[in-house]
Formats: sequence, C-alpha cells, structure tokens
Amino acid sequence: MGLLFVPLTTITNDSIPKEEMGNATSLFNLMRNIGGSVGIAVVTTLQARHEQMHTAILGGRVTPYDPAAQSRIAALRDALIAQGNDAFTATQRAYAVLFGIVQRQAAMMSYNDVFFLLTIIFATMLPLIFLMRKPKHFAGPMAMH
Repeated sequence: MGLLFVPLTTITNDSIPKEEMGNATSLFNLMRNIGGSVGIAVVTTLQARHEQMHTAILGGRVTPYDPAAQSRIAALRDALIAQGNDAFTATQRAYAVLFGIVQRQAAMMSYNDVFFLLTIIFATMLPLIFLMRKPKHFAGPMAMH
C-alpha cells in the first residue's frame, strides 16, 4: 500500500501551494478513506450475493434423488451413527454437514468471482499510469551519508 499511496499523494499534491498543503492533504485523505470504505462495501456485497447465488445453484444439484448425494448422505449418516447418534439425528446432522460443505464451496466460488472482477478492474486501470504527469517539484535522489 505504501508503494501505491506515496506516489499518488505526491502527484496529487504537487501543484498545491505550500500554504494550502494542510487543507489539500486533509481533503485527499478524506476522499481516499471514503473511496476505500465504499470499495470495501461494494466488494463485501458482491461476495455475499455471489455466495447466495452459488449456494442456490450448488444446493439445487444436491437432491435426495442424486446417486452421488445419496451415497454421501449415507456415508455421513453411518459415520454419525458410529459416533453414537440415533438414526434420525444422524440423518439430520448428515444433511447439515452436507449443507455446510455446499456453503464452503459456494463461498470459495464467490471469492473467486470477486477476485476475478478485481483483477479485471486493476488491469483496465493500468494504462492510466501513462496519463500521469511527472511531479514538477521532484527533488531527485537524496544524498546519503
């Protein structure tokens, strides 16, 4: 983040007179914080909605009539019965475990969707770097002792 914000702050505040620098940096930080908050809210909302969508799609494919789902539920039920649960409780818990598996897979798929979207946004903004101007007050490299 330091590699991003220091050059951005330098370029943004380059044309500001020293007398107004305090106000300018305050306004810049305010806008940066608001932008970050809005970005986090949008990403979180997208992730939650995509997780719901993937849960519905994956959950719709796990039915009692699907042979793969039947065998998985039976294996889970048998394992839970072996741990001392009665047949009814073991069946209910097997469904709950299977739903947990579906939710974890849906969460992973939603994170993949959101990170893919963020990658596309980042890649489309990369050419904007070439539109940035060099700071006028560039002091050059600092002398070291």
